[in-house]
Amino acid sequence: MVARPLGLPALNPGAPRQVTIIGHNSQIVPTVGFFVGGGIPVRVYTANQELEDQLAPYPGVHTSVIPAEYGARPADLPEPPYFVGVEDMAVAERIESWLPPTTARFLIRPDHRRQATAPRGFLTLLPPQADNRQQVLRRLAALKRVDTLMDLARGKRQPLILMYSDPDPDAVGAALGLATIWKAAGTVPLIRYTGEVQRYQNKLLLTYLKYPIEQLHDDELDQADLVAVVDAQPGFWRDQPPRAHVIIDHHPRREDTSAPYVDLRESYGSTSTIITEYLVEADIPLNRQLATALIYGIVTDTDNLKRNASSADIRAFDLLHERADRNFLARLEKSQVPMSMLDYIAWGISHRVVYGDMVLIHFGRVPTVDICVQVADLVLLTCGITWVVCAAVHDDRLIAVFRGDGHRQNVGKRASLAFSKIGSAGGHHSMGRAEIPLEGASVEQSIEILVTNLFRRMSPARRARFMRILKGHLMSPPPMDPDGFELTS
Repeated sequence: MVARPLGLPALNPGAPRQVTIIGHNSQIVPTVGFFVGGGIPVRVYTANQELEDQLAPYPGVHTSVIPAEYGARPADLPEPPYFVGVEDMAVAERIESWLPPTTARFLIRPDHRRQATAPRGFLTLLPPQADNRQQVLRRLAALKRVDTLMDLARGKRQPLILMYSDPDPDAVGAALGLATIWKAAGTVPLIRYTGEVQRYQNKLLLTYLKYPIEQLHDDELDQADLVAVVDAQPGFWRDQPPRAHVIIDHHPRREDTSAPYVDLRESYGSTSTIITEYLVEADIPLNRQLATALIYGIVTDTDNLKRNASSADIRAFDLLHERADRNFLARLEKSQVPMSMLDYIAWGISHRVVYGDMVLIHFGRVPTVDICVQVADLVLLTCGITWVVCAAVHDDRLIAVFRGDGHRQNVGKRASLAFSKIGSAGGHHSMGRAEIPLEGASVEQSIEILVTNLFRRMSPARRARFMRILKGHLMSPPPMDPDGFELTS
């Protein structure tokens, strides 16, 4: 037996063993029914004899008739909570004066008299009508969107859900969620991506989901009679952007974005949040794999709700948390950096260029762009640094990954201003990315493109110094082959 501090009562965080209702207005009976329906006994004190007869059929309800003026405290008054149902505020204050000291005192009144705040000494039992109305309108808007998506899918022979390049967990979660909605409409869509999955965790996620999510095959886009783009917009594909009937995304809207159905929410931290709202409001079942994909999409794009997270992202996280496979999520969390990445991380950190509160790194040619992502996230943790740009050449493209603190820097805007006229660029306050086709240009020329466009207001002499330093870094030995660190027998 564990002793508690002397003088402190034992804490019981569970539901009340009984509630006490005092009064005689029209809300007494529905309030009694509310608690009895939950199996909670109710004690009623009322000045209305007829009310005693009305409550007689309710199980677990004990009613006492007391004087109409409610001037004296009943001798057998139980412990809180107390619910007072009278229309006259003078009577309510009289009852409040003889209640024991407690914060668990509620005033229950008809809907048309319910206010956002209760009078002094009382709490409101239910949320204000304005809050309920906002929640209902939000649900109706979501249901209208789901109806539209289902109408688009009904009768289609081959719907296709498309993700941009190397899909991240947010794109995968959103695509799988939209596929679930379209399955409810009687069709089975393909889920495809146009690049190559590179990050270890993303490969592990696709294996776990056991859904045929694959690289786009020849002619699949031409054969599709319904195309959705999720967590991206057609303009992200600078060359031959796909035709899209549905666009669902949380990135800033591009000027060329257009489709019969468009849902763009820049204020949301992830596209998976949008899809979660669709599924929950339409009461479409979420199995464990889907809930896991959606919540992993949310936490990766918002850095565990610390970056660009909105109240909608937090609501979606709460809804998904109990349904997701937390053991699998923990496995993903513990496998963040593959062994082959360590030497690239070390090389990048030791070949950084610091300019004020910014760090710039150019890796030269890389086998995977994920190197830039991993290093940018890590370097941003440095004291005094508010934004980071990690660049590299991959598949004849200059890739620049931006990370910022989201407070003093809007790196998505920086990326767009610097590179949108020569490539695909954009992002959010704390995350950005640019992809510029090199068309055969060398790695050294990619450095010139990077520095010239990123620092247009910098003096030519300083830009030239920047370029010399970065080109000099590329003359140093590159990261070792990861197999060189393995001991062989």
